[in-house]
Amino acid sequence: MKMDPFKKDHYLRSKLDEYHVEVPDFPMKPKAKRWERFINLLASPAKNPLEPLITTANGSALVIVPIAGTAAITLIQILFFL
Repeated sequence: MKMDPFKKDHYLRSKLDEYHVEVPDFPMKPKAKRWERFINLLASPAKNPLEPLITTANGSALVIVPIAGTAAITLIQILFFL
């Protein structure tokens, strides 16, 4: 678009020329390299999706059941294979 639509309308052009905006110079961080962004993604902490269940009173079953299940499977294997 090489045409300037404000050249035809002198009133609008004069009003736009009255306003001068100073843009402050903000220091910008240098863009991180792709490898650094990948490492930051891997190193960022993840939220535990089971945390609300474990912290409740019924959540103790989530901790006890896998331990008891492992112990039961171990005992069954010992009884059948000895």
